[in-house]
Amino acid sequence: MRARTRLIAPTLLAIVLVAIAALLGWWQLEAWQQRRAAEARDLTQLDPVPLVDVMGPDDPFDGNDIGRPVTIEGEWLPQGLFFVSGRELDGRDGFWPVVPIAVGEPGEPGEPAIPVVLGWTESVDDVVAPTGRGEVTGWLQPPDGNGSVDDDPDDDVVPQLRTADAIQRVENDLYSSYAIATEPTAGLSPASLDALPPVGRFTALRNLLYALEWWVFGAFAAFIWWRWVRDEGAPEPVTDSPS
Repeated sequence: MRARTRLIAPTLLAIVLVAIAALLGWWQLEAWQQRRAAEARDLTQLDPVPLVDVMGPDDPFDGNDIGRPVTIEGEWLPQGLFFVSGRELDGRDGFWPVVPIAVGEPGEPGEPAIPVVLGWTESVDDVVAPTGRGEVTGWLQPPDGNGSVDDDPDDDVVPQLRTADAIQRVENDLYSSYAIATEPTAGLSPASLDALPPVGRFTALRNLLYALEWWVFGAFAAFIWWRWVRDEGAPEPVTDSPS
């Protein structure tokens, strides 16, 4: 009975230490995640620059430009309107209306184009593609490549936004990326970004290391408690009495 009583105080102390270490480790882990998320959003908050200053029509898409806002000026290609299915917004399933815009000066037909997501809609009905010359600001995104199969290649609905799907609808060459309009077309809801900018490998690394340190400390406290309990419960060595 006395041995059990002696275990109460150290056991309570061990529980408190392990709980504190776990909570502080979790707090540092959340700080690490929040700082990385904040860095990813920073690029989307930059002032927009002309698309032609970021990439050319024949350039491969640079992953460092994911989420970068750009301004695009050119001629809308309404005949290239198509819809990307399976896009959710606030728990509702819907579509992205996409229209390419030919980037170039007036009177230069056949200029390379970039697909632009106009917004989000629950229905493909009554979506009107913009026409004529226009200017749009959008976040750059890499083409989709999730392997989805188009069940009906004859309609204007596709399961993913790939360059191969868009180029079949216009005669222009296409950029190796697409843009999501920062301001949706009238009647549409804003479309959310599929991908955020890449985060630096060492961003908030200190917070992650602090989290690991606290969890190691908690594990060490639990180990010390276990050793102490084991030693307390071990029988005392028996010595032979002198004859």
